Parts: sequence; C-alpha cells; structure tokens
Amino acid sequence: MARVIVTERAKRDLRRILSDLNDRAGYSVAARYAIDFKAAYRRLIDVPAGGPPRPALGSKTRIAIVLPYIVIYDFEDDTVTVLRVLHGKRPLELTRASSQRSRDGLLCRPDNR
Repeated sequence: MARVIVTERAKRDLRRILSDLNDRAGYSVAARYAIDFKAAYRRLIDVPAGGPPRPALGSKTRIAIVLPYIVIYDFEDDTVTVLRVLHGKRPLELTRASSQRSRDGLLCRPDNR
C-alpha cells in the first residue's frame, strides 16, 4: 500500500478543473468528476505502479487517466507524489523547475483556449 502526496500545484489544478466543470456543465457533472478523481487517487494507493510510465517526463513518472484528464505522478519507495492534473490535450514542457523538482511538479505551456 502506497502513501499519496498531492502537491499544491496539483491541488490548484484540480480545484480549477472542478470549478470550470461546475461553471460550464453544472454541479452534478463537477461532483461526478470529483468522485472519479478520488477513486483514481485510491487506485494509486492500491496499485501505484499501475499507470503507464512516461519516461519523457521523468524516470519515475507515470500517469493515471480520468478522461479527458490525466493525473501525472511520480512513484518511488511506496510514495506516490501527484504532480499535476491536466486536460489530456494540454501541452507539457518536458522539463521541471529545478527548485520544484518533484514536489511542485511539471511545467506546462499556457492554454491557448
């Protein structure tokens, strides 16, 4: 069983996503996604190595999917660190902020939406 740590950046991502869903699609849709994200985090506790590896993002980086969103996380020594929660179409930079290495997550380009 792994321990899950959610970075502040990932928390902000998820709050933004759920707020946007609430504004655009209504409370019931946002609530459904909140339940789906919670279930994805629980799966990370039970099967942390279950997500496909993403070596281009980091040697220990994997993803979980809550369509159309992706949860980007590092897994090492029975600890899952959720780095970002992003729309699957959002472009990612393949670098990390050096002072924010694994605790504050991946950088990404701004949305053009």
